[in-house]
Amino acid sequence: MSKARKEMPKKAGSVVAERSDRAAVSRALWKGLVRFNREQAGPFRYKRTVLSVRDGKGRLLGGLILQSYWLESYIELLWLSARARRAGFGSRLIEEAERRAQRRGSRLIHLNTYSFQAPGFYEKQGYQRFGGMSGSPPGESRHFYVKRLRAI
Repeated sequence: MSKARKEMPKKAGSVVAERSDRAAVSRALWKGLVRFNREQAGPFRYKRTVLSVRDGKGRLLGGLILQSYWLESYIELLWLSARARRAGFGSRLIEEAERRAQRRGSRLIHLNTYSFQAPGFYEKQGYQRFGGMSGSPPGESRHFYVKRLRAI
């Protein structure tokens, strides 16, 4: 006795891990997503701002990368070298990022940080935790923060 099987329609294509030109494929993927997002939600008004902290000789001590789009901004990273920490530079970077975000019309600013990085620092800056996850890396957790910005 044979059972009849329904044939599933074959879909064209396959999933592959890019090996030869990952940068070009990444650009094409981003271009596709940006085009879709613009069609759905209007112009991005994307801007990337890089702020740095330098010593008297011009050496990089740290900085912040801010991405802004639509009515929000995202702190992609904030890093300070060991010798620049606890000298007020982190707060100054956050203040400047928030000022620039407000000036361009962002209504909120968000970021994520790990438990071994600076969750307490961001809370002191007025950021509210809105989510998290634990176990990656083992024994640590990741925290997601947001801060509402007043319109100027």
